[in-house]
Amino acid sequence: MKKLGLIAALSFPTFVFAQETVSFNDLSFWKPTGKANWQIVGDVTVDISKHDAMTGTPGKGVLANLTDEQNRSNLISVMEHGDVNVEFDFNMAAHSNSGFYLQGRYEIQLLDSWGVKVPAYGDCGGIYKRRELPSGRLYEGHAPRQNACLAPGLWQHMEISFQAPKFDANGNKIANAKVLKLSLNGVVLHENVELSGPTGGPISEKEAATGPFMIQGDHGPIAFRNLTYHSFTGKPAELNNINYAVYYGAFKKEEDFLSKKPDATGKLEKLTWDFSKQPNNFGEKITAALNVPQAGKHDFTFQLGGTYSVKIGNKEVLPSAWTVSNNQRSVSVDLPAGNVPLEIVYFKTDGWVSPVLGMSVEGPNFRETSYNTLGSMLAGSPQDPILLNATEPTLLRSFTDLYGKDGKKIKRVVHSINVGSPENLHYAFDMDNGAISQIWKGQFLDMTPMWDDRGDGSSRPRGTVLMLGDLPVIVKNGTFTTSDALSQDANFRTLGYDVDAINQPTFRYQIYGSEVEDQIRSVEGKYFNREISFKKPSADVVCRLATAKEITKISDELYAVDGKSYFIKVSPSAKPTLVKQGELSTLYVPSGEKVQYQILW
Repeated sequence: MKKLGLIAALSFPTFVFAQETVSFNDLSFWKPTGKANWQIVGDVTVDISKHDAMTGTPGKGVLANLTDEQNRSNLISVMEHGDVNVEFDFNMAAHSNSGFYLQGRYEIQLLDSWGVKVPAYGDCGGIYKRRELPSGRLYEGHAPRQNACLAPGLWQHMEISFQAPKFDANGNKIANAKVLKLSLNGVVLHENVELSGPTGGPISEKEAATGPFMIQGDHGPIAFRNLTYHSFTGKPAELNNINYAVYYGAFKKEEDFLSKKPDATGKLEKLTWDFSKQPNNFGEKITAALNVPQAGKHDFTFQLGGTYSVKIGNKEVLPSAWTVSNNQRSVSVDLPAGNVPLEIVYFKTDGWVSPVLGMSVEGPNFRETSYNTLGSMLAGSPQDPILLNATEPTLLRSFTDLYGKDGKKIKRVVHSINVGSPENLHYAFDMDNGAISQIWKGQFLDMTPMWDDRGDGSSRPRGTVLMLGDLPVIVKNGTFTTSDALSQDANFRTLGYDVDAINQPTFRYQIYGSEVEDQIRSVEGKYFNREISFKKPSADVVCRLATAKEITKISDELYAVDGKSYFIKVSPSAKPTLVKQGELSTLYVPSGEKVQYQILW
């Protein structure tokens, strides 16, 4: 979600508009290299037990760098860009090293950094150092805030928002390039990082207003898919002719004051609420003209404390509704070029609600721009976060909210144990189902929703999250569904958990007539080892290791789940079986005295 308030002045972008998609049906987007390492393939497979071992399968849609001694070359785009948002999926071989260069001059490091606890500038998502010439000394460089890198062989996602350096009419640089925002696998690693000059290995040490994308291909194997970009070459829309009318009173609806003569009127340079001269019991009507430079979809975000409605182009786009100061409402509107009328009607009667008024717009050819004064948003700044780190093995009970890939909440787990590790690999265990509901890497928990003021009892992971669906691991053979509800004949009963000398839990429960001990341990901050022990195991019960639309056998002991989102590793001696029912595949093993497998991610 976009943030207004103090950060509105920094104009952090979010990717909401249609972008140009680079076709990976051929290499026409790129300049010829004279080498054969860059290839178009259908998919790639990585042997995670070997360094730099990646193979491609026939087809289209994936760009792969498959190197050998004679074929190692960088790849440079024909297209050149200035200010740009770019995002892509990438897949790395074990121990591999590459980089994505903006304007061919500023390298974002792509590296197999799986399991690195304290990442440096040279780890995945880092901004590489500059190189002093002719000495070769490296300096500057920016490490990522945390390690959000997944295991080699898995598809990862990166988003970059880049501001090109600026030059005057004489060609003199007047502003450095910036990485406005960089996210890896959903975690923000950099914000507003200024780049004083090209990093090591650029196409040129001389900076320019535009330049190509460049992908480093002279090191190790890497693959890309879903590469899109959005260039910003236009000026933002302007908000002009801002007029206001203010009314005093404790109003219950807009009609209570709009029919009256205003107590004061005037003009504004920027949007604000404080022309009312008091923080409560007022009504306001603001009218303005938004000068739109280019027709197309425009994304509006509003943040007001109280009750308000919005008209754009004389059409109501946000009906009158009450919100608290930190809540936002967004709407996308197709606008013609030229002046478009804007109207905001706002009133407030609750003294405990802070008055705020903020508006930002992103258009087809310009980044998100804020149109309010900074002071108008100060009262709506978010509360200070309450953060919990796992400097040692840590257990915390809370509600856990599970979200789908679309960002919508699926359910709330009300009996959840969050288990944190100093290795920065954590998980949440659902006591009602005997299931791992989600795992994440990075920092441990944001406790603000639970501990701020009265709270709502929930906590949030602080890092890259893999939602496992909260599916019960122990099921009757053949009853493989995506439901997170245990069958009635399971007779599930939680027996709590035991904690060892270093605060690591072993969960205990009864299911299908068996007493179960369920032990999950982080290994080197890379993966989880899960060991399930049964007393009196039932012959018709199996352990479901994964259910997904796609599960692919990579080797005798390794399976890729959900389009290479994560791996399941299980010994062939456990007799794993992969079955497909309808559109879903399930990987399971028979129950016995002990079942062991690993989740690699």
